[in-house]
Amino acid sequence: MFVSFFKSNNASAYIFIPVFALALWVFGFIHPVTIPAVKHAMPFYELLAGPVSNTWVNIILSLLIIIAEAFFLNYIVNENEILTRPSFLPAVLYIIFMSSNKAMFILHPLVFGNFFLMVAIHRLLNSYRKEKAFSHFFDAGFLISIASLFYFPYIVFFPILAAALVVLRPFNWREWIISLAGIIVPYILVATIYYLRNTLDYLLYDKMFFYFTKQLHFGALSGSFYFTNSVQLSILILASARLFTGLNMGSQKTKKGIVVLIWVLLAGVASIAITQEISTSCFAALSIPAAIFYAHYFMNLKRNWLAEVLFLLFVGSIVVNLISEL
Repeated sequence: MFVSFFKSNNASAYIFIPVFALALWVFGFIHPVTIPAVKHAMPFYELLAGPVSNTWVNIILSLLIIIAEAFFLNYIVNENEILTRPSFLPAVLYIIFMSSNKAMFILHPLVFGNFFLMVAIHRLLNSYRKEKAFSHFFDAGFLISIASLFYFPYIVFFPILAAALVVLRPFNWREWIISLAGIIVPYILVATIYYLRNTLDYLLYDKMFFYFTKQLHFGALSGSFYFTNSVQLSILILASARLFTGLNMGSQKTKKGIVVLIWVLLAGVASIAITQEISTSCFAALSIPAAIFYAHYFMNLKRNWLAEVLFLLFVGSIVVNLISEL
């Protein structure tokens, strides 16, 4: 029922998806999350989210951004022919992933980081078969760098530029240099501002190096944490297996796009290693590729009833986790 509806390209999904997101976020409105102190926050997150001190404004802005990101991700997938046909599954699955933890019910750094990462992925995929792609790779490097200035663990996404250059482009040394320049420029600008304010040490040791010097904190991991993530991981394994076995199908553009997204998934896993603590929220770094892989899996399952059962199990595990966090 649900999967069948979102598998289609029905325009009514533009109404249903925000309503579905709002239903999941009822938990956030009933029990608002206390806005944490901006501690060890990266400069851009501190600049944009720091002044938003009102809890309700914080929640509503986060919800609106995530809904907008969901539709943008859907556009990227359809525009670049990642799936066999247009579908709204990536959008609704992204919303579910990003609603899996109460920490996402506020302006979390990941919410901003994911937006810039999406735009970077879009620029990379659009470089395929372009005669010149200098601006694409500069923009992608610049955008991933911006994402890491919201959420520092996203520095692990820098290597996807190299992966995209190898997968999507014939070798051109200038594209490699330009992509590296895109990465460096935002950090030079930010470092210059902090240097002029005589606070460069604060940027380096309190915001960046902090992630490498701290002791990893696992928090209080509940049974719902293990249940929710076991369900998500199990479906992701099934989806990845189906994806790998089907790599020889589809157009060259589709196959190359999927390979790039596999690198995005691997980078997302790596980002968990340098996060501040292990919790459900840190797995939101996987939400972009995971939403696409889930969508690919559900669309290509021949047994429709199985797709519906897995979808409901996925949503149910999220609800269980949210209820346990109340």
